[in-house]
Amino acid sequence: MDHYIPKRRVPVTLWSDSVQAVQGQLFLDLDATRKRHQTILERLNESTVFLPLAVGEEGRTCLFNKSAVVRVTVGRHVIQSDVYARGFQPWREEEADVQFSDGTSLSGKIWMPLERESQRLSDFMNRQGAGFFVLTTQTGLHLVHATAVARITLSESSGAPLGGGEPRQDAIAS
Repeated sequence: MDHYIPKRRVPVTLWSDSVQAVQGQLFLDLDATRKRHQTILERLNESTVFLPLAVGEEGRTCLFNKSAVVRVTVGRHVIQSDVYARGFQPWREEEADVQFSDGTSLSGKIWMPLERESQRLSDFMNRQGAGFFVLTTQTGLHLVHATAVARITLSESSGAPLGGGEPRQDAIAS
């Protein structure tokens, strides 16, 4: 017996280790009982190994191994609430440059829900594991696989300069 779960399709472009810019439609669950539908971020962060995507004019279903997916770029007309749910929980965005393992990079704002007021971006990223996170750029919304990231450079400095020069005279006198 087949169990049918109502779905809706959302246009995305998938980037992986082996294929570049595969355009298709991602299947998201419809759930009338919770009065809130599944988001792309929730779909990507499910514990499933494969991600089904309808590809081509015929809409053939292709299964992509999520461990090989680098990022998913959202279609132009997809609304933000289909991508991720900000809800009523506290959140913050951090300006950053994200460099991928293949040498490409994107600049924008990393959106992170806050578990505590003093949460740093490093705290958030260390909890990602093999999950996806949201990066907002001038070109659109990207859902980035944390394991594909080689380096994140923040736009702010961390305070004290790291230069190894001589201490200033006024610092010695005090």
